[in-house]
Amino acid sequence: MTELKITNLNFAYNRKKQVFNDFSLTFGDGITLLLGANGSGKSTLFKLICGVLIPKSGNIEAFCDGQPIKSPKAEIAYIPQNFDAFPSLSVRDVLTYICGQRGKGLQKSEIKKQVDNAIELADIMEYTDKKMRTLSGGTKQRVGIAQSILGDPKIIIADEPTAGLDPEQRERYNRIVAKTAKNRSFIISTHLFDDTRYYENLTLISEGKLKFQGNKEKMTRSVAGKIYLLTCNVQELDEDALPKGTMLLSTATNENIVEARLYSEKKPDIPYGRVQEAEGTLLDAWQHYCAKK
Repeated sequence: MTELKITNLNFAYNRKKQVFNDFSLTFGDGITLLLGANGSGKSTLFKLICGVLIPKSGNIEAFCDGQPIKSPKAEIAYIPQNFDAFPSLSVRDVLTYICGQRGKGLQKSEIKKQVDNAIELADIMEYTDKKMRTLSGGTKQRVGIAQSILGDPKIIIADEPTAGLDPEQRERYNRIVAKTAKNRSFIISTHLFDDTRYYENLTLISEGKLKFQGNKEKMTRSVAGKIYLLTCNVQELDEDALPKGTMLLSTATNENIVEARLYSEKKPDIPYGRVQEAEGTLLDAWQHYCAKK
């Protein structure tokens, strides 16, 4: 079992921009979708995990079967949002070079074995002799997955890998991730709610704070009994005039009538329109946790 444990992390880009303040979070085995709106701190967290950025204080530790990994950075593979490495080289040459750099001292036969396995797993057999610059964005991301498993790392992190992919590419990408994530921790960041359809375990951060961690059912239950539907005329709805503690999540308008989904700990007292309790959804929870308070 693999664990990535972040404890009491503090980091700021400057005195005015504190990103994390005593931030703690643990990632376990399997796939975790790290959710958050743009600017929530996802990319900064990944850079801290990889050692690109250095925290002011706090610990980032990796464990395997309860034992600390002495060199956690050596067990972490990173997939950037756009994998554009070595544009003039073929896919096989790129993977061979990366494998040789990670596995100093590996025999050529072992490098070839690892590269062949990565190519098959990422379903890129037909592209092995193609130059990187000729590949589509979706295929480059699959090459990114292939390079990430070279050396058999315990932890793989992917930063917004589905941004810019069309629905078909996204489907294929996530099927490959499911195969790759066996016996390791695979953490994928995204600001796209649609990506929740592929994964069960969710971690949501907003403004550098942990807002939720658990499965989709638990996240949906977390807003149960706190979602209300306000039906009123378009002209009547004023978000700034809503009762204290009431959050506007979303609206749907039909001609002159608007249906507004609201979050509130109790039924809000609104002097216009009709307010009724509504069944909470995963999207409601996402919008609640991501909203700037």
